[in-house]
Amino acid sequence: MSGPRAETGHTADLILVNGEITTTAEATPGAGGAPAAVPDRVSGLAVRAGRVLAVGSDVDVRRYAGAATRVVDLGGRCVIPGLVDNHIHFVRAGLTWNAELRWERCPSLAAGLDTIAEAARSGPRDEWVLVIGGWNERQFPEGRGPTRAELDRVAPEHPVLVQMMYDWAQVNTAGMRAAGITVEEAHRAGAHLFEWDGDGRLTGRVLGMPGCKWLYARLPEQTPEQQVASTARLSRDLNRFAVTALIDGGGVNTGPDVYDAVYEADRRGELTVRTFLTVHASARGREREEIAGYLRYGRRRHGSETLRLLGFGEVVLYGLHDRVHTRVDVTDADRAELTELFTALATGGWPVQMHAHRPEVIETIIAACETVNARVPLAPLRWGIVHGEMIDAGQVGRIRAVGLGVLTQSLLRFLGDQMISAFGADRVRSAPPLRALLDAGVPVSAGTDAMRGASYDPFTSLHFYLTGQTIGGDRIVAPENLLNRTEALRLYTRGSAWNCFAEHEIGALLPGFRADLAVLSDDYLTVDVDRIPTLESELTLLGGRPVHLSGDFAAGPLAADPTSEESR
Repeated sequence: MSGPRAETGHTADLILVNGEITTTAEATPGAGGAPAAVPDRVSGLAVRAGRVLAVGSDVDVRRYAGAATRVVDLGGRCVIPGLVDNHIHFVRAGLTWNAELRWERCPSLAAGLDTIAEAARSGPRDEWVLVIGGWNERQFPEGRGPTRAELDRVAPEHPVLVQMMYDWAQVNTAGMRAAGITVEEAHRAGAHLFEWDGDGRLTGRVLGMPGCKWLYARLPEQTPEQQVASTARLSRDLNRFAVTALIDGGGVNTGPDVYDAVYEADRRGELTVRTFLTVHASARGREREEIAGYLRYGRRRHGSETLRLLGFGEVVLYGLHDRVHTRVDVTDADRAELTELFTALATGGWPVQMHAHRPEVIETIIAACETVNARVPLAPLRWGIVHGEMIDAGQVGRIRAVGLGVLTQSLLRFLGDQMISAFGADRVRSAPPLRALLDAGVPVSAGTDAMRGASYDPFTSLHFYLTGQTIGGDRIVAPENLLNRTEALRLYTRGSAWNCFAEHEIGALLPGFRADLAVLSDDYLTVDVDRIPTLESELTLLGGRPVHLSGDFAAGPLAADPTSEESR
């Protein structure tokens, strides 16, 4: 048998045959460092009680069939372990997901305007139509976002908000009325938050993250029941893109009051992604007080199979929560406070994942970690730098020495122009220095940083790791800093599982691991590289349970599974 057998007498609940199943086994050496006992690619897989029972040839796995075993012929399709997004703002996005339109795969501005027109036709008058991030105007042949006049034309009786990342958000005339955007209110809030035309009139566009936050506060809040349903729907939409686990990054506007919906969705059994939460202080100036509260009452790495408190992040000290294009003047007081907070978290045994784009913030984090590591070893806590684009090759050894990981995302796909403007094209060619990090043995993982500042589609992210190509088609990453397909997949599976302390549970299709997997619409390992952004899952299993089915699988034997999401 090409794969390890399960215990004699075990019968599978489900067997998959005739597939091209990637196990990621090469990332799991055998005893004494010997080569892995399981091939990296097999045709068959057996599942029992939510875990992988066996992998190998079709003949191998059919030995575990019993009278009640369901056998599914994959028709030669590619299977990968469920993807694990290492940093995504799932909880925050889940609060409004059902009220939003998504433009991640929208081919043109004209097509995007059509989606707004359709939503306006089908929705109640005066109901907001929302497009909250995840797209970029450079993906459109028009090369721009919508104007107020265009939004008025397609939805004259509905307030409309279209946000591009955190650069700006455009509303139509009905949206200006609904949000109370007047000259007087604009001056009261701060004229710099708003765009004005040459005649001194408001255009309906707010600017930057502060302007977007001002606008969010004026949107109607979803009811608790709507928030639960919306969160559950978002988890299923992630399943469509092969995502079965994620680390929620918290983020600005995310305080203790936003978690009710995700906990209730989990309690009802409606959460279909394994969600690892990071938490942080809710506002500047509250860091010491709220960290002390989490240390006293929080139960890190505790929860259910689908919802678990992982640790602290992405904000540790608000004064160091940087943006790509804005220099941070780090003070001695900042360094002292960060070291104090890090010391408290390390002493309490908390994992920490801290956001950092810019070199001055990255250096401050590394230096503080070195100080803390001299007192409390950090390696067992698996701390990490989130984003880390401006890590310098000279810092790689220091990162390795204190046991930090790097949680990288494909943000340069959208932010490449901003990065080049801020740091120069030569510097961005190795942003971050993935090859040097991997060669040094630094744990590296992959993700998106969706939903507002990036697309939640992991296949666009994987495409960037392979090509270094921005949304506008520019190739900005040096060839030696790109990954091959196997490396990128492992960062998105085994790499991210390490950040969750779950590398022996998820991220691989090996006996004993959770049966979290995706059957793809084409073969990720062989399809033309520029078709990778079009991939989707046709069948996604979470613990052996179907949570997404489409195409042939929507009418197959798994569609009748009473535990599947589609049968609920």
